[in-house]
Amino acid sequence: MNHYVLRQCCKITTPIFFGYIAIGIPFGLMIVRAGYPWWMSLFMGVTMYSGAGQYIAAGLLGAGAALAEIAITEFFVNIRHIVYGLSLIRKTKGIGWWKQVVVYTLTDETYAILTGISVPKNVAPGPFLGTIGILDHLYWILGGVIGAVAYNVLEHYNLSQYLDGVDFALTSLFVIILFGQISASRDVLPPLVGAGVALIALVLSKCHLLASSNIIFLSIILGVACIVLARGKIKAVPLFFVLAVALVICGALIAMEVCGIGVRSVASASQHTPLPFALLASLVSGLIIYLERLFPFALFSRKDPPPVIRFIEKYIPSMVIAILVVYSFKDVSLVLFPWGIPNFAGVIAAVLLHIIFKNSMVSIFGSTTLFMILQRLM
Repeated sequence: MNHYVLRQCCKITTPIFFGYIAIGIPFGLMIVRAGYPWWMSLFMGVTMYSGAGQYIAAGLLGAGAALAEIAITEFFVNIRHIVYGLSLIRKTKGIGWWKQVVVYTLTDETYAILTGISVPKNVAPGPFLGTIGILDHLYWILGGVIGAVAYNVLEHYNLSQYLDGVDFALTSLFVIILFGQISASRDVLPPLVGAGVALIALVLSKCHLLASSNIIFLSIILGVACIVLARGKIKAVPLFFVLAVALVICGALIAMEVCGIGVRSVASASQHTPLPFALLASLVSGLIIYLERLFPFALFSRKDPPPVIRFIEKYIPSMVIAILVVYSFKDVSLVLFPWGIPNFAGVIAAVLLHIIFKNSMVSIFGSTTLFMILQRLM
């Protein structure tokens, strides 16, 4: 790897840096408050690299959940990564051992970057793609460690308030990537489908019919079914069967939540999961997450992917990014002041700045700054 590749990757992942630092700090705080030493944040960040998965694991460990319960939960929370891998098979073909780096570091944000960029000319794709994943991973680990070690100090001196709103950089990043994908494909159906199914999942979550941890998974299942019905041609398999399977999965998720066996149903315990079992749970969860990410690559690495893979590459990425954009609004209240105005203003600013300056850094930082200012004023 040369210095040029490293500089380019640092530039591309700078928004991820600010976002991961901002959302990593609360995770570190959760781990320490759950009764674990500061280095538990470092251990979990290395062994089970998954933002949503680690947040959920922190809550389960603090509630004294069993190993099997944590493992099953992590499997379903991160199952969407199988879809992520399917749309990156061709892009990572022939990059050697760097593929393992890409697989291990394939989070939502890294996936968004990898599907939205092109490898520069005269640059080997393996080091370029792998370095992006490594940098993102380091950012997340750093955020968690800072939270575990220094958050109390920042809070004592009232400095933690200056981190509020920085994580909007991730939303801006998703918006810019989605804008670029739509501009390149001239196809608005996949993102519209993604936004639509994500809204449905959000409504179900607000009505307590769906655990918030299943919003993305449910959205992807419904979205893929809708895209297949709208644009797909499947031989020997009736199209209605695809929708039926998706509806069965969605119904099962909703039924689990209604019956009280979802993630939120974990009974509170008087003590957290003992540290040795917590370490084991982190290792097991990390293995599960890695295998989910590895599955599509291992299945199609030595043969040309079938036409369905090209179908996924063409339609699924923009749909998933649209889901992530809508998902970033999951904690925004539209019925209480300020009615999500800072969030919507930030999204609009990101698009306008990108149209005017055609520079992702300007668009992301400009919109994030506007969001932070509005959030403080309102």
